[in-house]
Amino acid sequence: MSQPHDEPIAEASPDEVAAERDERLDPDHRPENAEVDNTDREFDAEKAMFTDAEGYDEAPAVFPPVEEQDT
Repeated sequence: MSQPHDEPIAEASPDEVAAERDERLDPDHRPENAEVDNTDREFDAEKAMFTDAEGYDEAPAVFPPVEEQDT
């Protein structure tokens, strides 16, 4: 008997992946009150938090300074 995990996974073309991504990110498909736009927020890569997040001021740095991190 064949199990679902036994089936080979079909590879999607880059165009199919891009189309699916566009569909998922379309504002018409978001739940109401979903926060997805962080463009006006500042992210602290050393603390791994947004600077306006609760507890940010007390949070320790958990990563090295950005210039020392691998990209």
